[in-house]
Amino acid sequence: MRFYEFEAKRLLAKHGVRLPQGGTAESPEEAARLAAEAGGPVVLKSQVLTGGRMKAGGVKFADTPEEAQREAAAILDLEIRGQRPRCLLVEAKAAVKKEYYAGVTYDALAKLPVMIFSDMGGIDIEQVAEEHPEHVVKANFSALTPFSDFQAKEMIRSLGIGGGELVRLTDVMGRLARAFTQYGLTLAEINPLGQLEDGTFVALDCHIDMEDEARNRQTAILEELGIGRGEARQARP
Repeated sequence: MRFYEFEAKRLLAKHGVRLPQGGTAESPEEAARLAAEAGGPVVLKSQVLTGGRMKAGGVKFADTPEEAQREAAAILDLEIRGQRPRCLLVEAKAAVKKEYYAGVTYDALAKLPVMIFSDMGGIDIEQVAEEHPEHVVKANFSALTPFSDFQAKEMIRSLGIGGGELVRLTDVMGRLARAFTQYGLTLAEINPLGQLEDGTFVALDCHIDMEDEARNRQTAILEELGIGRGEARQARP
């Protein structure tokens, strides 16, 4: 079961992952209000359960509330791969100095969860692994024992990252791994994970999938996110 981006971000925020300022809008007027509250440039994203939003015109930037209202009207009327937007996610445009990838998924071969990290974010991780394998590191861990941040720290350190940057990235990866095991997820990734000028990190985009068998065990969090018990969701291709 796939989550919309705004749902995935709300889930990660519960685990202390920092997000850009913003919210969801179901009308151009709501988008303008959120842009005014941001007090600067914003990004507007169509909330659909498919990829290709940027190429299809489902992601736009706006410098003013008036521009945000115009762009929102166009995006809300835009169908992407047969899907109409559930709503818009309107967020303050972050001043990012570097982008990373952080993810957790299930390793079918090892029959264990696996952490994946790269210092080349904002690009499809499979493409990075194929073209720049030296920039991708992985580490399996057990879901049956408490997660240790040491595993994540050593994995990230192997890319030559140290100091406060290593500490902060380890913290984000640990939060992802714990969310993955707690909710019966099959994918939890942040791409890109943006590093701001002050050295802190924000989740600029993220994807979360939950195994269908976990839905009956996770009714509380699904209800909190507004996902109905009988709501059908497509699987990630």
